Amino acid sequence: MKKEASLRREEEGRGLVDHLLSLLRSIKLTIFLLILLAILSIVGTLITQNATPQEYVARYGVSLYEVLNFFNLFDMYHSGWFTAILLLLVLNLIACSLERIPTILKQVLRSSDRKGIETSELKNLPFVERLGRLPFSENMVEEIRRYVRKSFGPCEKVETQAAITLYCEKGRFSRLGVPLTHLSVVIILFGAILGSWYGFKGFVNILEGEATDHIYLRVRDREIPRPLGFSVRCDDFQLIFYDLPGKTEKHVKEYVSHLTILEDGREVLKQAIKVNHPLHYKGLAFYQSSYGALYDATVAILWRDNKREKVTLKLSEGETTPIPGSNLFLRLLRYAPQVHNLGEGIQVALLGPSQTPQAFWLVRGAPLFEPPGGGTIALRLEGIETREYTGLQVAKDPGVWIVWFGCGLMILGLFWAFFFSHQRLWVRIPLDSSKEEIILAGSTNKNRLGFERTFTKLADEIRSRLGR
Repeated sequence: MKKEASLRREEEGRGLVDHLLSLLRSIKLTIFLLILLAILSIVGTLITQNATPQEYVARYGVSLYEVLNFFNLFDMYHSGWFTAILLLLVLNLIACSLERIPTILKQVLRSSDRKGIETSELKNLPFVERLGRLPFSENMVEEIRRYVRKSFGPCEKVETQAAITLYCEKGRFSRLGVPLTHLSVVIILFGAILGSWYGFKGFVNILEGEATDHIYLRVRDREIPRPLGFSVRCDDFQLIFYDLPGKTEKHVKEYVSHLTILEDGREVLKQAIKVNHPLHYKGLAFYQSSYGALYDATVAILWRDNKREKVTLKLSEGETTPIPGSNLFLRLLRYAPQVHNLGEGIQVALLGPSQTPQAFWLVRGAPLFEPPGGGTIALRLEGIETREYTGLQVAKDPGVWIVWFGCGLMILGLFWAFFFSHQRLWVRIPLDSSKEEIILAGSTNKNRLGFERTFTKLADEIRSRLGR
């Protein structure tokens, strides 16, 4: 009984494995996965990838943002579930190919064993023409062979006791076009998975004249610094405009960043990058992505009790600066070219212990401003300095060359599969013309119309030459 139960479990296990293998080899699974990937690609196009959490919240709201972020739809192409779908498609293609490759290799690598087939077999081929009965002669055989060679290339002469058969074959290796295309898809998917696992896409903003040795990766709702192993400096950033005579409005033609790569403080590479013209270094690609400006403001601090001397502070956008001689801080929030039509100005927040932060505007050229909660402090905006920065997208994709190789292989495979066919031709010439006719027969695995035209033309030429 134990032995029977064990055998039954083994059979059930084999049945489950066979069922899974059958599913994995299914063309329906291939079609389903391709449609699913197409839909997901559309979703990935509609949902901006790797933006900031603030942008997503502003666009979708907090609730929808949390749902989309949970499913990792903001970095979809690096998610585990997307990689799993690609792996399943790879396994599906490999399984489908392995099932068909033995038959294809047999047809491609083995010499045909049907060169001298009998008349009854020839009549069952897709294309058959009877060329009539003519007395056998070697000259006639060579003449027919010459016509066949002109249309189909070299042919082989097979002699039997009853007949001489001329056998011609071309395009045998075209049968490899389909498995080669399948292989190219597997290689492309492998390159994509490799890039997903070991590649990354980050960003960094660099002020003119400054350098950085790290970038930032957006992972879910966090920005994680990643060291580069070297430094990149922005020497200059330029906006180049179109020269449009008679037009006052300017249109940007190019964004250009002049970058320098530094190794241990030593300049090793200089290059100007533009949109779609990145800088490549150590497997990293630096793309021109955005640009902007940071504003520094010079603010004068005066005390209304005149007990202390005037202090001048240099404020940088986004930074908090202490006010000397007090427990207060100033934070430059943003710059505006126009503040209530009074001119350019800055929005500043006054921070202090045990008090609510107070935000207010300082306008250039305006008189002293006494901020609420500032005690005896009065403020005046004395100057604004603009510092431009370049926004770079930094990408590493170790699988990109594998993908390009796969694309080249796919072009070759598709060209082979669509524009070539495996064609075979037989001309059976009986030694005794009183018993059999001369038969022309052929087959092709595709492009039947093209083969039929060539086949019919050859039959007509042979008939004409033989006087039939």
